[in-house]
Amino acid sequence: MYVFNKLRIGFFIVVFCLIFIIENVLADSIRPAIDSIGISIAVIVAAIATIVAFFTLGGIKYVTPENVLDTEIRKNLYNYIDEYPGSHLREIARELDLKPSNAAWHLRKLEQTNLIRSRNIGGKRVYYLVEGGVEARREAIAEAVLKNKNAQSIMKFLQNHPGKHLLEIANALNLNHHTVKWHIKKLYMAELIDGDTSNSAYPVYYPTDIGIRAINNYSKSSNKQKIEVLN
Repeated sequence: MYVFNKLRIGFFIVVFCLIFIIENVLADSIRPAIDSIGISIAVIVAAIATIVAFFTLGGIKYVTPENVLDTEIRKNLYNYIDEYPGSHLREIARELDLKPSNAAWHLRKLEQTNLIRSRNIGGKRVYYLVEGGVEARREAIAEAVLKNKNAQSIMKFLQNHPGKHLLEIANALNLNHHTVKWHIKKLYMAELIDGDTSNSAYPVYYPTDIGIRAINNYSKSSNKQKIEVLN
């Protein structure tokens, strides 16, 4: 699928509008002085020259899965998301020393060519590779959610104390129950925890297999980064 440069398309339209005006409006006023056949030929030659120049001097810019990684910026973006799935826009731009607007433009090209996907988590758009399918998407979303320290604390608490309700979690971690409620919602949406109301008036929460795997992987990754910093 071709992704056309909008500015050049606009330019293309303007050129043809000008050709139309010259052929159908201006020609009437100068027809007594200039042969109509000559005008038509001139217009056709000008149109052909414009089209040739348009395609040869840069042409219509399009991006395909085959050429999208030809630029260094997009290659770096792709590699970064491969290494750090679940990273958000400003984080990516900061780490790769890019302006957020520039990073967003190139990320959009990667997404349009079906190499990456994005999702809004907690007000931030996070990115992950398409290559890994559903599993890669889950891991990316889990990592994005678990970057918050309170979310980490709740996950670790439920891992060690499954079956606790919201107020029990809030009291144990000394957190405001509204804060816990907000993070519980995010963890639930990311499929990291599940709720059960069969034996309680209030839902009690358990970490899912995905959640346990995610918090363990995140803990290992964080410890590895700390060791690298110390070394």
